[in-house]
Amino acid sequence: ENGEDVIVHTEDNSYAANIEKAAVDPLPKQETSTEIPPMQDVHTPNAHTIEEVCDFLKTKPKDMLKTLILSADKDVVVAVVRGDHELNTEKLTQALGGKHIELADEQAIEKTSGAGVGFAGPVGMANKVSKMIIDYAVAAMAVGISGANKTDYHTKNVVPGRDFPLEGENVIVADIRNAVEGDTYNGKKLMFKKGIEVGQVFKLGTKYSEKLGAKFLDEAGKEKTCTMGCYGIGINRIIAAAIETGNDKNGIIWPISIAPFEVLITSVNQDDEEVAKTAENIYNQLLGEGIDVLLDDRQLRGGVKFKDADLLGIPVRVTVGKKSVADGNVEIKLRTETESQKVSIEKATKKTIELVNSLKEKLIASNKTTQLSP
Repeated sequence: ENGEDVIVHTEDNSYAANIEKAAVDPLPKQETSTEIPPMQDVHTPNAHTIEEVCDFLKTKPKDMLKTLILSADKDVVVAVVRGDHELNTEKLTQALGGKHIELADEQAIEKTSGAGVGFAGPVGMANKVSKMIIDYAVAAMAVGISGANKTDYHTKNVVPGRDFPLEGENVIVADIRNAVEGDTYNGKKLMFKKGIEVGQVFKLGTKYSEKLGAKFLDEAGKEKTCTMGCYGIGINRIIAAAIETGNDKNGIIWPISIAPFEVLITSVNQDDEEVAKTAENIYNQLLGEGIDVLLDDRQLRGGVKFKDADLLGIPVRVTVGKKSVADGNVEIKLRTETESQKVSIEKATKKTIELVNSLKEKLIASNKTTQLSP
């Protein structure tokens, strides 16, 4: 639940995408039992935003039609979404065949709509722009309120398909909005979580493979050009994400897969010959078993070493102290736990390896149950 991005996924994790790409099912067509009267213009002075119009007309954003005028390369296009939905520019770009889009300036908006900013509407707009893209949710509405293409006016009783087209040479009905709570994909409820982007995949198409002459034969023996792609992984972002999601008031809690060391041996009373010898023996034994281990043999107080151990966040800590060694024991503690366990010196290496392997197994099992399929 950390990060700047929003991950959208189905309850069974069979589908997942970030908010820019998350697809939604078209909403069912709204039905009405009464005949909807003709359109009616209403004076709405200084009501430029959805919120202002809703307050003035005592309606809800979901009953509004939001009309956005944009530039797509050299063309002017119009996108229509429901008042409570946000336009997804990535989806709109795809609907327009990859054209670069941006909001039109005030002059272009007034020229296209014939009204000031905030009063554009879909009625009659298809004849004024190169493309009119209507979101599925708008097409499903029985009736709505939109700008009247006249400054300080809005239009009531606007019926999609009756008062503005849902099909035509320059009309597209598509998914061009952000997913929201209550949406589904393939009939499955969508859920939302925060996430951190740690990598990207890019589809390059045939732009480079054509120049390289990268060809293959398909099943029918026909020569075709390869479709290329590439990916990038942000190493620094992976580290930052791990720290942001794994920490407490005392410091970092590293997952064992990317921890700088798997085990930390904290030698307390390092000036004691038996303590130093025991710590070094366990250190060498763990190294011999392929464990990535760090030995803290600094001449510092135990409290300072323990603070540093928590700050570093190494998953397993073995504490070797004068009193415990005299009793024939060491103390082993997981970074995620508050209590340590006493283990005999003879069994310390074996127990430590068991804990390391257990942490790795748990991490693998966790990834299998929480991984989101693309």
